[in-house]
Amino acid sequence: MKRRSVIIGLGATAAGGGAIATGAFDTASAERDATVALADDASSLLSLTPLDDEFAFVDDSGELALVFDEVEGGGTGFGSGTVYEVGEVFQVSNQGTEDLGLFATVDDGAIGDAEFALTVDGEELGPDPTVELDVGEAVAVGVEVDAGDDPTDGEVAITLGIGDGPIEDPGDEPGDAPTDFVDQLMFDSTASLLAENGYLPSEAIAVAAEPTAQSTDADGNGDATTYPDDEPLPLMAVDQNLPVVAFGFPFAQDDGVTFGEYGNEEVLLNVLDEYADSETVLWDEGHGQFYDLASHSGFEGYAEENGYDVAATTDLESDLLGPASAIVITSPSESFTPDELGALDDFADAGGLIVLMDQSDFNNFDQTDNLNAVASGIDTQIRFNDNQVIDPENNTGAQFVPTTSDLDTENYPGLFADREGLGLELDPTEEYEVEVVSVADGDTADVAFDSGIEDTVRILGIDTPETGDTEERLQEYEGIDDGPALKTKGDEATDYAESQLEVGSTVTLSFDENEGLRGNFNRLLGFLELPDGSVYNAKAIEDGWARVYDSGLANHDEYWDLERAARDAGDGIWEISDVADTPPMGDEPVDELFVPFASSVATANGDIAGDRVPVSSEGGDPLVGVDEASNVALLGGPLPAESFESDEDGPGTEPYGNYVFLANLIDAVSADGREGSVVIDGGHGQFAADYALSAEDTAYFQRYLEGFAIEFDGKNDFDDDLGRDLAEARAVIVTAPDDELGSDEVAAIEDFRDDGGAVILAGAGAEDAADARDNLDALAADLGSDLRTGDAVTDEENNLGGDPTVPTTANFDTAFDLFDAYGDGDDGGDGGSSVDLAVDELVADPEGDQTEDEYVSFVNQGDETVDLDGYVVDDEVDNSYTFSGVSADPGATITLYTGSGNDTDDTVYWGRGSPVWNNGGDTVFVTDPDGNTVVEYSY
Repeated sequence: MKRRSVIIGLGATAAGGGAIATGAFDTASAERDATVALADDASSLLSLTPLDDEFAFVDDSGELALVFDEVEGGGTGFGSGTVYEVGEVFQVSNQGTEDLGLFATVDDGAIGDAEFALTVDGEELGPDPTVELDVGEAVAVGVEVDAGDDPTDGEVAITLGIGDGPIEDPGDEPGDAPTDFVDQLMFDSTASLLAENGYLPSEAIAVAAEPTAQSTDADGNGDATTYPDDEPLPLMAVDQNLPVVAFGFPFAQDDGVTFGEYGNEEVLLNVLDEYADSETVLWDEGHGQFYDLASHSGFEGYAEENGYDVAATTDLESDLLGPASAIVITSPSESFTPDELGALDDFADAGGLIVLMDQSDFNNFDQTDNLNAVASGIDTQIRFNDNQVIDPENNTGAQFVPTTSDLDTENYPGLFADREGLGLELDPTEEYEVEVVSVADGDTADVAFDSGIEDTVRILGIDTPETGDTEERLQEYEGIDDGPALKTKGDEATDYAESQLEVGSTVTLSFDENEGLRGNFNRLLGFLELPDGSVYNAKAIEDGWARVYDSGLANHDEYWDLERAARDAGDGIWEISDVADTPPMGDEPVDELFVPFASSVATANGDIAGDRVPVSSEGGDPLVGVDEASNVALLGGPLPAESFESDEDGPGTEPYGNYVFLANLIDAVSADGREGSVVIDGGHGQFAADYALSAEDTAYFQRYLEGFAIEFDGKNDFDDDLGRDLAEARAVIVTAPDDELGSDEVAAIEDFRDDGGAVILAGAGAEDAADARDNLDALAADLGSDLRTGDAVTDEENNLGGDPTVPTTANFDTAFDLFDAYGDGDDGGDGGSSVDLAVDELVADPEGDQTEDEYVSFVNQGDETVDLDGYVVDDEVDNSYTFSGVSADPGATITLYTGSGNDTDDTVYWGRGSPVWNNGGDTVFVTDPDGNTVVEYSY
């Protein structure tokens, strides 16, 4: 552990110094005795005792001074070319509790070409702690002056310090720097960081959010500082002049940062090792902090295991004068007094580490002004933004909990060094006996290991309905479109889980090597074997309380059979399922398509003939190819990808006819009259790949097909009797597979094709999909088709969401009968809703009061009255308002004011104390009680 060096200035000022005059010595071997003592910062660790009162004394300010301006009996001054020595000027004693090392630095540039040094036993005391000073031991320090050829009067700046002792710390020497670093950090509800005037310099940014992250003004106060597009979002910073380290959120809190799952605890401990110099660390609790030491109990124990004493303080003025070398301050709801700020300033100036932790401005919970007052008071370059950082792509499962690997290991290798022995080290091939601690819902439980460490298990391969306020995607549950009823079933599924996973019981935890140890929210992904030998995962599906989660699970197809039987029997949640009752939705003529991660379509011999290409890019690149003789079609990308849906935080797919086109293509490629389900391959790495799809990634296409009583199923292995029988299917979809299909699997698909089934292949133009494209081409060749994937296709002008790798196109060959509505086209609109509601007017920046005068109004453009009861209005950061007891007649408007007032038939009030709609742009969402989006309006 590297500790803070206690620095003692020698001289008449705080900086220290020794005055030397030319009459200092009369012999080259003069030795004198004197005495000195020093208190202040070093008093708890060192005492200085004078050994020569002629040269060393305590000045009026209580500091040690060395003055060589007189010589006993009168002197003739320095003689040039002579070395003068005083063997014992003062004594240094270690009165602390650790064995340390003594070191010194000397600046003698003001005495001409003379050289000044401190000595111990005749050896020069240098900048490394090479003189051992054990507890209770004392050592005499002398002075040596080489007068040189031309000495002059002047002051020498002297600094004494104590360090870790004479044995060098690991990593101090070149080549010993850490080479293994933490992989990733998470920031739960975090703000970002700024400089006092603008943005932090790059050298101060230790951790930045990923480029996909965004800065939002979650509390709607309009006080968040925006960042230019090329400016990173700093989440951790190190002051370049003071020992101050800042984080955007309480960095190792128990609630949100599961101990040992990310590198947070390791990094915070590394910060102490790097910048703190004693074992004592203070945690401020004197300013109304919500995130006190108790909320960081996991880290507290970890730090104490590594030699630190972490103690809460409500009197930092007094406690900072003790042995502490660091203090942690989380977002304070009460401001600091001037005296407290002065104490912190003095502490930092003396080398004490100050760790500052903010939090996001969600619901205005942050106390940014108070924390910035601390930053200003200690004169650090770091400031805190009044914002919230979200990341729709890199997160633990919620966009307000971003993860990042953007760590500056080059400038701060010690801060990000990977430490051994932290948290759970699990082997996915082993089994573990664990105790059930609690059950959160039907697919999540907390367990305790023999070590006492608790962790959360996301029960693998299953999914039960969400409970509480968490929104559920109805599209995932075949034949269920009643949201409230599914919520009720979710509660019943929790009751079922509690009856099976009794708190206090011992179960056996095991893993699937295909799935990895952890998933979203960094939860363990595991099977739980019950005391009777049955496996809860399978039992929950068999009894009808869970659906199969369509990942790469080895047991997927076995579990699908269990779900099929439960659905047929109407057990559990499937009591409210009726696929035949699902109405058609989004079934309209195809005007335009988007092609995710597009690649062109070619043949084994080169370019594909134009009469085999129903869809091309606007630039003429073939994006869909058909091989009628082989019952095979090749798509340039995974057309039914749900990640582009607005309800999935995507750019929105409402104008595009991907689902309609794909349904038509399946019927066109399969044999006339072929019926049955549509099967999608999920067993060859598709679930884990961004550019490929499993059934879990295509729930909206599933719901579209249900409108025509067509089932949609995932299948992971085509070479067994488990899962959907291909004889019952009309089509097999295979998106870019990272893993090759086995020869027996290919034979099974070939038999299916020979029996009249359609095989739809989907490529991907992503650079990291090269092997997957090769595997797809090999499957096409095995099926006797000449279709092959080509080069990536991009379009800077015609694309979805501003992403050139997702081109949009209306370049169709209408000679193909693929662009009409799949059914009769009378589906009542998108998403299963017949409502034609639109934003009529939005005032985000009113001339009057920013809250009370802000409003959005909606107009009913349909022919029927809309009962708005239960409809929800949201913005981009999930501020939400629910209509109650109001309706809108055809052509009528209803206005929602952000502030407070009395509701009427056409005007309602949100009742907020701060604005909602961002002046710089936002999106208005309205969803009906079933979760269908009926309005999406961006400005």
